[in-house]
Amino acid sequence: MKKFLPYGVLGGLAALLVSFSFSQGIFFGSEHFFEDLLVSPKKVDSNIVILAIDNDSISRIGQWPWPRSVFARAFKFLDDARPKAVGFDILLADQSRLGSGDDDALATTLKNISYGVVFPVEAVLTSENGVFTSTDTTHPLSKFFENSQVVPGHVNLIVDQDGVVRKFPGFINLGEETLSSFSYRMAQKAGINEPPGEVTTIVYSQPTGNIKRIPFYRLLEEKEVRDSLEGKLVLIGVTSPDLHDEKSTPFSRGTLMPGVEIQANILNMFISGYKISPLETTPSILLIFLVALVPVILFSVVKNPWRPLIISVILGILYNIAIIIFYERGVAVNLIHINLSWVFSTLAIFSYRYYTEEKEKRELRNAFSKYVSSAVLDKILADPKSVALGGEEKTITVLFSDIRGFTTLSEKTTPQELVSVLNKYFTLMTGEVLKYGGVLDKYIGDAVMAFWGAPLADSSQADNAVKASLGMLERLKEFNIGLKKEKGIEIDIGIGLYTGTAVVGNIGSDQRFDYTAMGDTVNVSSRLEGLNKEHKTHLIIGQSTKDLITMNLKFKEIGGVKVKGRNEPINIYTVLDV
Repeated sequence: MKKFLPYGVLGGLAALLVSFSFSQGIFFGSEHFFEDLLVSPKKVDSNIVILAIDNDSISRIGQWPWPRSVFARAFKFLDDARPKAVGFDILLADQSRLGSGDDDALATTLKNISYGVVFPVEAVLTSENGVFTSTDTTHPLSKFFENSQVVPGHVNLIVDQDGVVRKFPGFINLGEETLSSFSYRMAQKAGINEPPGEVTTIVYSQPTGNIKRIPFYRLLEEKEVRDSLEGKLVLIGVTSPDLHDEKSTPFSRGTLMPGVEIQANILNMFISGYKISPLETTPSILLIFLVALVPVILFSVVKNPWRPLIISVILGILYNIAIIIFYERGVAVNLIHINLSWVFSTLAIFSYRYYTEEKEKRELRNAFSKYVSSAVLDKILADPKSVALGGEEKTITVLFSDIRGFTTLSEKTTPQELVSVLNKYFTLMTGEVLKYGGVLDKYIGDAVMAFWGAPLADSSQADNAVKASLGMLERLKEFNIGLKKEKGIEIDIGIGLYTGTAVVGNIGSDQRFDYTAMGDTVNVSSRLEGLNKEHKTHLIIGQSTKDLITMNLKFKEIGGVKVKGRNEPINIYTVLDV
């Protein structure tokens, strides 16, 4: 868990950066784009109808603004039609240009209606911590509210920085009273009383024009239209582009949506029961930190360099699936910043791990790939701390092999042929060393030096060294068959094995170094190899190596041999039937 601290710092910094971006709204443009994709349009409720003040209605009824008496007639006809509720989305804040008598005609009609009517109120908003307040509102004339069936509702919408209407304030605090939204007051008239949030995302039904529209003039002229409005939720508002009450919506695609249709969409959202509420700031920031913490834990626990990255990608996909589910359940989670937190944390930790911890493994790979088999290399990389490149004293078994009569061999072949023969020979011998977990130290002319027991400890190092030696002799027999047939020559070798302590590590200059072994054990092994010619053997093993061998082999004791630097002779053996 030592890795947890630097990983935690990186994950925390990523979360802080993303949280700052979130608080400043840096990526809200992209956030809105994805929000538009994720907020699913709902089907239009057939009970919602717009009486549209369109160009046809204006051409039939007359120049806008119309006399209030026109609306008085409309409300009388609607009283006969018995709608469930009417939303009148036209702000009649000033006295009629035709005088107070015109206003009185409308007020008298409204006083006698039997259905609920919502009149619009516009407010100049201030917002603090998501709470909207206003001390400056524009109301319709007070005489229009003498009937308790007529109530006010604000028509304020929230226009985002890109000019698109996506949200509306559910309530506006006017000081001593709270003013509900226009569409919510209509929904209440329809028996729906679940209030919206302080800020609510608009779930649009379909692109503009899909909510049923009836030209306003037809209400005045056609009885069948009036009859069709029984039990309906009717909104009256302007749809003519010339009257400039249009706004951009996520589904506009270049076509603006009239304000009355936006209110109808909000009403449709209330009726459907599906609404989107943005996740509040504090939970959003907590979620950003939580998502950034996941890569910290993954990379701390999982050792494999790529596996936590793959798991993190899978989790990232699951995050986004979860976000889609949240949207379906009515909670708008900040998709962009959640993903940024996950991506930044993952990339920061992965980069740190790659350029620090993986650097050590790359050095080990470069150091050992030439000397050991891939299986041994994998073990080294799995536990880099077990290897000391700087040098350490270890008990190892050293193998020396040399070609006998190399001078004669070189005389019987051309330089090109000699190099070709040696390359094939070294390939076979090296293969046996690596096969049994040995480290190929070096080629010294026609000699091969290898050892077991470093960089990884090997409790079977003597057995593995003997297996490799016997394998080398067996491969040599096979090689000589073809060599004699092709060139009329054979190669003969001697092998010496000795076990003891030696210094192993990367040794050399700053420009070039090799992983090698040094010390008396290496010298003794080389000396034993040279005794093969004298004793007419191919493999000589020192006493220290024989004592460690557990294989079922038959040995022949050759005797004691004096080695330079040692007072006592070393007993040496050969393996029978070699």
